[in-house]
Amino acid sequence: MKNTILKTKGGASVALMGLALTACGSQSASAAGNPAPKQVAAAGSSATSANRPAPPSYHVVATWPAGSTPHFPGVDPQLHKLFVSNLAAGTLTVIDTRTGKISGTIKLGGTVHTVVVDAKTQRVYVTDIARGYLDVINARTDAVIKELPVGAHLHGLAVSNRLHEAFVTDVAQSRLYVVNTLTNKVVNPAGLAVGANPWGVAVDAGTRTAYVANTGVTLTGTVDPAGDSVSVVNLSTMTVTKTITVGPHPWNVATDPRANTIYVGVAGSGQVAVIRNGAVVTDIAVGKSPHGVALDRKLGVLFVNNSLSNTVSIINVAADTVSATVKVGSQPQGVAVGPKGTVYVVNQKSGTVSVLRRTTG
Repeated sequence: MKNTILKTKGGASVALMGLALTACGSQSASAAGNPAPKQVAAAGSSATSANRPAPPSYHVVATWPAGSTPHFPGVDPQLHKLFVSNLAAGTLTVIDTRTGKISGTIKLGGTVHTVVVDAKTQRVYVTDIARGYLDVINARTDAVIKELPVGAHLHGLAVSNRLHEAFVTDVAQSRLYVVNTLTNKVVNPAGLAVGANPWGVAVDAGTRTAYVANTGVTLTGTVDPAGDSVSVVNLSTMTVTKTITVGPHPWNVATDPRANTIYVGVAGSGQVAVIRNGAVVTDIAVGKSPHGVALDRKLGVLFVNNSLSNTVSIINVAADTVSATVKVGSQPQGVAVGPKGTVYVVNQKSGTVSVLRRTTG
């Protein structure tokens, strides 16, 4: 695999591991890191409240094998299954979350990336960068239901059971596609133009709004200066209503509709941009090249995988501060929150999943 070193606006280096047609956000741990940025105080932050409970602490309780080049996880708590995309292998590794053992391998093909599980319908959705497919899988039987052609090189993915729709970014064509999950048909075949080279996407079903991270990194590893932003999409009118600048190379997004807050991992600056009311209110310093982000809304904790630091930053969202940093495997990429606060961190270079649980006592 070939590493491409990108220079951010601030001169910091971000390494991307080339995989055939993809610039998937995998990093080389030997690459030069980003300088540690200063944390900016949030205007109107809730950090001044002394009555809020202390955020929970976490530790690694297990390390599971996850197949070759594992990238992103999706969890079905009812079936006790963790589905992990194997980026270069074009497969999904299925892990029994009760035992930590691999229970199966689902062959898809291409270069598979983001995994989202709809536990209510027991469907698994996977983006395939190389083939431009959205793969649909029966979570109970592990059978492939549909290989749906959507765009050129699909990357980010969000699924709303409430809206019965999946939202897919195309990193090559800089578009957002919407798929009806009841019919498995593309709602907007031409796609919606967003920012340059969109990677991650998150959806607020209540307001019918999508948030798309435009990383500005092309499939060949070059940088498009039109990136570095988040596109705000009105899903009722299918229009981009706002573009918010967040910093160099935003990769993935998480949203908390109840708090009207968006969290964006900004790889080039080693920060998480916090967006409220359509503007960045603070930048939280984390580790090097933050990649996957996942929010436990019940506990008020955001998990950020720092792919060049081999750590997970745990953010107390009530205070917009890092409450702990946990060492995991090499090149942590995707992360998912399971039942009872269990967190699954996929370590691409290690070929493992680190399982995090709250520390008691």
